[in-house]
Amino acid sequence: MKLEGLASKLSDINQLGLTPALRERLGIANADVTRGRLMAQADDARSHLGVYLLAAFVVDDTDAWGDGEIYWWCIPAMVGADGQVRKNVLHHLPSGAAPHKVGSLEWMSNISLGEPPLLAVIPPDSDLKTCALRLGFYDDDGKPADIEAAMKSGLEAWAQLSDQSLPGQEQIFLPVRQAIWTALNAAEDDILLEQDWLMRKGESVPFGAGMIDSLINAKIRLYLLVRDEQHTEQFGPVQLHKGQSETVRFSQPMRSGGRLALFARGADVHCTSFGDLSSDMPFQNRVILGSQEAQLQQGFSVVGNGPAKFIAFYTPPAL
Repeated sequence: MKLEGLASKLSDINQLGLTPALRERLGIANADVTRGRLMAQADDARSHLGVYLLAAFVVDDTDAWGDGEIYWWCIPAMVGADGQVRKNVLHHLPSGAAPHKVGSLEWMSNISLGEPPLLAVIPPDSDLKTCALRLGFYDDDGKPADIEAAMKSGLEAWAQLSDQSLPGQEQIFLPVRQAIWTALNAAEDDILLEQDWLMRKGESVPFGAGMIDSLINAKIRLYLLVRDEQHTEQFGPVQLHKGQSETVRFSQPMRSGGRLALFARGADVHCTSFGDLSSDMPFQNRVILGSQEAQLQQGFSVVGNGPAKFIAFYTPPAL
């Protein structure tokens, strides 16, 4: 996704809980103005990185009878080398999704592989050292969760935060989380996961760009993608059936040092060059070796062992 697409997501007026009054108060601009603000942050050597919720697999929906109603929310924060944070609409607002019926040992089908929810934007700022997310996934047990009203409360709490630097991400997480929790009366619901996801800057691969990461516990498994918005290429998603083969190719040859991320949802998928993907191990991250360049020049094939969706991402090595 180029800056135009990123600007469109950041300026989306339909985000849950974002009222006209809040848009004005928070300074949410239209896509053209937002794109200009992103361009002002641009760095020739680095790109904006988008953090996406690629998929969620419910291990135990906690309901004794029938399927659960799973809803989620996320609060982002960018942490500097000094541990300070500052709210910024260009880092993305707190976001969430309404309850979705899903049973144990099932994928959440309302999370699109092709257009996954954007959770945070990491700008090309050399002073940033950590991208932090507070993620909450719950099974709705009481009165149906009004996630839109809850996110409105969370955004109002976010708007009340100081525009100055704050001493740590908890200064953002705690008041926003409390506002969402109170509005939802979430004490009546089962917590599948409430946990912080931290991705640090790193040395060779900034913030794990081009790779998939996971948060896993006994009840749910989350898969997050960090995408280089200028350089990461996407193949798929493609729908596979039993015995169906697809050739994975990108617009450029895969070169030594490039990063390849593979993900499949559903039945097992066999990747001829990289092994199998399954519900227990649905993703792989690979750094292309020099010895693999010739082998991968024409791409590689994947074969479905049953109904599955497959997607791949390639991020070229730094120039």
